Amino acid sequence: MTLDQIETFLQVARVRSFSRAAILLDLAQPTLSGRISALERELGTELFVRHGHTLELTEAGRALLPYAERLLALRAEGAREVQRVRRGGLGRLALGVNPSCGPYLAPRLIERFWRAHPAVQITVRTALSPVLMENLLDGVIQLALCSRAQIHPRAQVLWSNSDALHLVAARDHPLARRGVCTRADLADHTILSVQAGPTRLGLRHLLPADRETPIAIEATAGDVLKHLVLRGLGVTVLPGLAVWDELRRGELVAIAVEDAELPPYEVALVQWPGRALAPAAQTFAELVRGARVSDLLAR
Repeated sequence: MTLDQIETFLQVARVRSFSRAAILLDLAQPTLSGRISALERELGTELFVRHGHTLELTEAGRALLPYAERLLALRAEGAREVQRVRRGGLGRLALGVNPSCGPYLAPRLIERFWRAHPAVQITVRTALSPVLMENLLDGVIQLALCSRAQIHPRAQVLWSNSDALHLVAARDHPLARRGVCTRADLADHTILSVQAGPTRLGLRHLLPADRETPIAIEATAGDVLKHLVLRGLGVTVLPGLAVWDELRRGELVAIAVEDAELPPYEVALVQWPGRALAPAAQTFAELVRGARVSDLLAR
């Protein structure tokens, strides 16, 4: 499988025509057809099927498509890095951020970095922590700022810090007005949760073990839950760094639970092991080392 074959496959997939793709790539049509045929022979399956006057991707072709796009993106990134080395400078920073770190922590870190290095091009990708691990593996991002509990076992931790998990509700919620509750009290209120991660873990520590307390609303990420809670739909558990400003302004209230203790939320900056960081990513990691979440949010 060569990059020329991959580039040809992508062009045919985009325009759905061998002849049009050959014109765009400035290739003789037999050359283009030969590349696709060689790729199909190597993979042992057809990548395109003809419907009338147009081509459509087969199931195998659709499966190959995202990987082909990544390969060409990595080639382009490599070329840019070579040019960056020739010109000097730090190059670019490709950072992944999970939804908990996205609202307040990541912007403060990025601002500090950018003010010191305004010539660096910064790309920020927001996704759930497990997806960020895939992005690290694929080389789409250089660093990930995410939940330490959800990082890949092979990921290399460059920095980590603890933050508190809070049971939160809108300020007009009955439990928020009281400011304190017991585990048993929660059975009488609407519970919101994410499907996995620190919120789910925190709720396991809080929900009564001897009675069934159903999750009324479940979301993929905590940022959705935060806005539902702000609208008074119920209570949930979220990291302090995800609701820092809402707590400061009193829009959300952290409710103390008398008979339970929530575990900490561990945030981490990670890279994929054995992969050399570009100068911009190295500089960003050095900026983060030694930082404390509480100090960063207070600024």
